[in-house]
Parts: sequence; C-alpha cells; structure tokens
Amino acid sequence: MMAADIFLLACAILFALSFRFLFRHLPRERWQFVASLPLRKNSDGSWQGLNLTFYGIFTGLAGGAGVATFILLTASVQIPLATSLLLTLGVLSLCLPAAKIIATVVEKNRHGFTVGGASFVGIMVAPLLLWIADLLAQRYWQVTLPILPMLAAMAIAYVIGEGIGRLACISFGCCYGRALAQSPRWAKAWFATVHHVFIGKTKKIAFAGEMESVRVIPIQAMTCVVYTALALLCAALYFRGEFGLSFSLALIGSQLWRAWSETLRADYRGGSKVFSAYQFMALLAALYGIAISLIMPAHADLLPSLQQGLKALWTPGVILSLQLVTLIMFFFSGTSTITTGELRFGLADDWRSQAGCERHEGGTAGNPSL
Repeated sequence: MMAADIFLLACAILFALSFRFLFRHLPRERWQFVASLPLRKNSDGSWQGLNLTFYGIFTGLAGGAGVATFILLTASVQIPLATSLLLTLGVLSLCLPAAKIIATVVEKNRHGFTVGGASFVGIMVAPLLLWIADLLAQRYWQVTLPILPMLAAMAIAYVIGEGIGRLACISFGCCYGRALAQSPRWAKAWFATVHHVFIGKTKKIAFAGEMESVRVIPIQAMTCVVYTALALLCAALYFRGEFGLSFSLALIGSQLWRAWSETLRADYRGGSKVFSAYQFMALLAALYGIAISLIMPAHADLLPSLQQGLKALWTPGVILSLQLVTLIMFFFSGTSTITTGELRFGLADDWRSQAGCERHEGGTAGNPSL
C-alpha cells in the first residue's frame, strides 16, 4: 500500500466520523446560527443583530479544504507554489461573485448563493486560465505547465470542496429533498430509516418549503458522501499518475450526479420543474469535461509525491493563505441578510459576587480607617 493510500484512508475515516455526527445534529434548530453581532440599539433597549451562520463556517471550511487539496496535488507534481496560488485567486475571484449573480438571475433570489452556478463558471474558465498561465510560464520562465494534471487537481479540489460544502446546506436547510410521503415507492423504502427532519422556523425548508418537522430525502447528506468518496477515489488515481482518468471521473461523475440528484430535490431551482437550469449546466459541463480529457496530453512521465505536496502545505505563506480564504468565504456567505436578530444585555443575578463587589464592600465596612 502506498503512503498516499494510507493518507487518503485516514482522511476517509476522519470524514466518516465527522459526517456521522454532523448529519445527526445539523438539521436541528441550534445549528443554524453561530453568533450574532450587535449593530444598532433599538428604542426599547435591545440591539439589532447581524447573524453569522454555520452555513458560512462550513462554506469557508469547504473553500479552505478545496484550496488545500489543489495545492497538495499540484505541489506533488512540482508545480510552483506561486502558480497554484495565482490560479486559485483567479478562479475564486470569478466564482464567488458568480455564486450570487447566477442565483439572482436563475432563482430570482438576491439573498442566496449557488454552488452549481459557481462551479459551472469555474469549470468553463479553468482551462482558459491554465492555458494563459502556461503561455506566461513558457515566455518568462521557459517552463511548460502540465495542464492535464493541473486540471485534474482542480476537478478533485472542486469535488471535495462541494462535498464538504453540503454540510452548510444541511445547517441552513436549503437544497432540501422531497418529502418521503410524496416520493416514489423505492425512495420511501430506501429512506424509511435514513432521512432528515429539519427543525426551526428560520430554516429555508420551513419558510420556503413549508416542510418543518417533515421527513425528507437526505439529499444533501447523500451528495456530501458521494462527492467526498469520489474525490478520495480520484485522488488515489491521481497519485498513481492516472491524471486523465482522475480528471474525467471527478468532473463527469460529479456533474452527472448533480443532474440526477436534482430529481430528488423539492426546492425551487429556476426555470422548469422538470429540467432545471442547473441540470442543463451540469450536463453541459460533463460534455465539456469529456472534450477536454480527449485533447489533453496524458503526462504519463509524471509521478506525484505525497511528501512534496505535504511539504508545500506546511509553510507559513500557505497556512496564512488558507486561513484568509476560509475567513473571506465565511464572511461572504455566512453574513445572513435573510434573517434578523434581536439582542438584550443585562447583569446576572449574582453579578456582585462575580465582580468581587461583596468582598470589597464588606472589607470597607469592617475597617474604620477606610
């Protein structure tokens, strides 16, 4: 067994344990808001709050994990770190605004984000960005970039990021599945004991779908598991030098799953209920991935090194960059504009003892010189 296999197996175990806990707790009401910041004081003494959500936390972690995966894989085939970071910056600068713009256009939802739309933009522009980076590398450094391995690294990073990001959807209650009572017979049998029940009036499934406390298909958890497993499998192929296969499987597999899984969802996806705009994007991206994989050179001479990848990750610059990406994505997606908060502050009943006021007053009274 290769060192990379052991590393990926350890990651799989960690994911499995984390998912087991999170799938059980995230649908609960407690797991939507992580904090609320006081902004303005109201006339009754309360404060208007700005809600920060677990949606933002998991989106930020997903972004950080995706970027870390991309750096790990590209560094393992000796791609310069600066190149990987610049490409990451270029993709994120396009995908983050696209997540909001496409949600506004397709779903008529200016408060939401769409990973499907953002990923479609990223898939479309990634080969172009890599082609430009390759031209610049040849011109200024006389180096030819291995485009197919880099595309495979991007595809795997995207899949692992979206897999983890589905935890955010469970927390907010968006991207929700059909009610079991209205699902096909096979779905009722499969999900009779494994389903989600969302609690909380501020969950999207409650205020948009009117399905609070209803048993629904756990489509977010299913996508989380499928994408994470797919990313780990493709990473194993990547470390064996199977760049074309890992790219094709990651991109085409993820897009076909997206196109099919939306048939089990009950939330509004824009356009026709039979075939949504996001399903069209997914199928187009899958065809695009097939075309790209057929024309790119295989680079069979490259053999990735896990040690080199981990070494690149464990540097101050990369660690700070990952933290910055995580924070930016947290505040970008985790600042809730669709919910409100009201905060009240006061003193605890035993504030005197906690502040030491009782001891101070008692000492003063017993000492005539004070």
